[in-house]
Amino acid sequence: MQESKFMDYLINDSNITSKNKAVSSRMSRARAVEKTLNLSLDEIVDDDKKMYQSLIRINEEMKNANGNYSNALRKYYTFKTGKKFPRIEEFYDENRFSI
Repeated sequence: MQESKFMDYLINDSNITSKNKAVSSRMSRARAVEKTLNLSLDEIVDDDKKMYQSLIRINEEMKNANGNYSNALRKYYTFKTGKKFPRIEEFYDENRFSI
C-alpha cells in the first residue's frame, strides 16, 4: 500500500469530515486488511476479480458487520483507479460466468 499518498488522498477527501480520527481509522483498517488477507492493497485493487474475492473474504474472515474494513479497501480502490467498485451483488451479477 502506498501509505503516505493514500493518507494524503483521505485527508483531501471532502466526504471525510473528522480528518484525524477518520483518516487514522481507515489507515489502520487498510493495514489490517493487508495483514489478514496476506496481500498488498495494490495487488488486490489491480484486479477486479481479486477485489471481489477480497471483499468476500473480508466479510467472512473479519468482523466487518458495519463495513469498515471493506470501506477502507473500497477507498483504496477509488484512490488507485479513480472509480468506485460496484456492490458485491452487482459485480457478481455482471461477472458470474467468469468468476
